[in-house]
Amino acid sequence: MLIHLVPRLLACRVNEPVCELIDFHCPALGLNLRNGVDLMAKRPYRNKHYQVACRKIGQKAMNGILIETTERVREFTTITRWAVGGDRVVNHQVQYFVLDDELDAISEDMMFWYATGDGRWTRRWPEVSRQFSPVQIEPCMELRTRDRKAHSADRLNARGEVLERSEVFQMHTIERGRIVENVTFHNGRMPSIEHAFRASI
Repeated sequence: MLIHLVPRLLACRVNEPVCELIDFHCPALGLNLRNGVDLMAKRPYRNKHYQVACRKIGQKAMNGILIETTERVREFTTITRWAVGGDRVVNHQVQYFVLDDELDAISEDMMFWYATGDGRWTRRWPEVSRQFSPVQIEPCMELRTRDRKAHSADRLNARGEVLERSEVFQMHTIERGRIVENVTFHNGRMPSIEHAFRASI
């Protein structure tokens, strides 16, 4: 099964502390990926307040990571840690639920869920997400709480800063081709299948 994840943090570089990726863990997939060794945080979007963890290969900022598993998964949890301003560590936990086993790939990038005009791909939005836009519901770590209308909960310190965010994200399977064949998606910033992490489960 091909899994596309986008571990990311939104922090304004003008009025918020410098943030650095520490690591990314997925116990169910046996992955323990470290910043500077396996991963790097880069800025692949036009909005440069987003940092996204991508594989430490080359110089180009990519939109997340790919994971190739030996078997299908139905539920798994990831934990991404970020260092904030050199004085605290924030944890971002996301619990993923795969709602079917019809196809052989999943992506938390909701842009891959849309139907295409040529009829090749059908709409793959879960009922629970139909009333939301991607910016409201896609998993994302932030330093301050805001109403994202997502299935999330924040633990705050005395200053109202986020120390830990826990989210639940549900998604249908999609065709592998949506990910593999869209080499120009996000301005050519989709990770290559050759750079997928391998997970034996």
